Amino acid sequence: MLIRGKIVTKRKKIIGRGYGSGKGGHTASRGTKGQGSRTGYNPSPFFEGGQNPVIKSMPYLRGFKRKKRPISILKFSDLEKHFNDGDKIDLAILKEKKLIKSDKVKILNNGKISKSFIFGDEIKFSSSAFKEIEKIKGKKE
Repeated sequence: MLIRGKIVTKRKKIIGRGYGSGKGGHTASRGTKGQGSRTGYNPSPFFEGGQNPVIKSMPYLRGFKRKKRPISILKFSDLEKHFNDGDKIDLAILKEKKLIKSDKVKILNNGKISKSFIFGDEIKFSSSAFKEIEKIKGKKE
């Protein structure tokens, strides 16, 4: 700022240094009493003055849905079509043949199975499907 040819800068108001500083006086613009007026008070960015924070109340909001990891379901007929007798079946092979999209797989007892397969340990079965696979000498690693 130029006043009569001299550069003049406005003095910054220093907080908490008495009434003469022009800002705050003894409360130093912190208000009177309470947690926020004390030294060392540093709330988290999510603190909302004691009320239930938005992040904590999210599950109660209308339309809130938790993301569930999807499980791909396979039938015996899918296995019969795409694999030969004695083949090893695991997640990588199923994804390669585009039979599944997710990282979890469950095989259900739908239809008949005539071929025996060797299954990876990450593949899950329904109890009836596992009995059928054991009948035809299938294995789980």
